[in-house]
Amino acid sequence: MQPHGNDVRMEVLNALHWDLAVPRNRLTVEVKNGWVTMSGMVDLPYQRACAEFDARKVPGVVGVINQIRLPDPDAQGGAPLKS
Repeated sequence: MQPHGNDVRMEVLNALHWDLAVPRNRLTVEVKNGWVTMSGMVDLPYQRACAEFDARKVPGVVGVINQIRLPDPDAQGGAPLKS
């Protein structure tokens, strides 16, 4: 028996809640037929990777579509470092 989509969503949200590396309040999670779609914005690439890893560990997850974005460095005035 496969978990219901809403149950999977709650389990993914719970996994994100316990991962202190992930700013869970800035993410949205949707589940359809076991496919988890994650969206929102995080500050660092490892936060994006951690969120996807957390979702993949949840029973009932078939796959993860990671649409989590990173801030545009140009929008923050970030210029490449010169040595």
